[in-house]
Amino acid sequence: MKYKMVKRRNPMDPDAPQKWYASPMNDDPEDVKEMAENATENTTTAPIELEAALDLVKKYGIKKLRKGESFRLGDMGTLRITFRSEGLENLESVLNPSQLIHDIRISFTPSKDFREKVVNNITFENGGVLDEGINYASLTDYRRKMGIPEPSGEPGVTGVLDLKTQKTDGTLTRGQMAKFTGNGLLLVGADGTSPGAIDFYRSDTPDMSVETVTIFGYNTDTEVVFVVPIDLTEGKYRVKLTTYYSGGDEPLEEPRVIECPEVTLV
Repeated sequence: MKYKMVKRRNPMDPDAPQKWYASPMNDDPEDVKEMAENATENTTTAPIELEAALDLVKKYGIKKLRKGESFRLGDMGTLRITFRSEGLENLESVLNPSQLIHDIRISFTPSKDFREKVVNNITFENGGVLDEGINYASLTDYRRKMGIPEPSGEPGVTGVLDLKTQKTDGTLTRGQMAKFTGNGLLLVGADGTSPGAIDFYRSDTPDMSVETVTIFGYNTDTEVVFVVPIDLTEGKYRVKLTTYYSGGDEPLEEPRVIECPEVTLV
């Protein structure tokens, strides 16, 4: 799950100086048709069957909730109606529910199993920084723009070098060797011995990997040398390094994703 660092004041202490807070980056939800197609992929259930079942569940849920009854949404949890009420001095006047009750809401309470399977297995990935209305694609980009050095010891890419041109401005030559320097860069797989990966993403479509590198000429905690894919077109790219390297003998249980400053391929 991606999060963005946002600078703001604590609403409980408005006089205190601003601090940096992690803010969730939630994507727009799929529509019902797309969700049904994705959920039934590689199953014997047809998307249209799931859509029909969901429609039945919705109609039954509306009926239950209108009666003020709790509605169990499978094994995921329970929906119920909540509301606020105006206070009355006494009960002698005629009660008008529309004037008494307001702020009617549908509340969802997840089941213990559903909540644990979601919350206990989330992995977080920094998705950028929002500062003074300006969005920065990564924490590394923000630090670089502000002239803030990467914290020593924290996994991250601190330098990008084109070994052909010796440029360090983020420009890389396709088909030529490049070197990333930093901390915690050793790229290994889940078993601790197989290679990790370097993924290239077009900056205009940052969620779609267009090329993956898994062969490295040099691969250590502080340096990674590889050949820039020659098949990529010229332009700006986001680069992410994926590794299970923990800094010790045992690999991480979940992969660590390290974002590199934006590069320009020529």
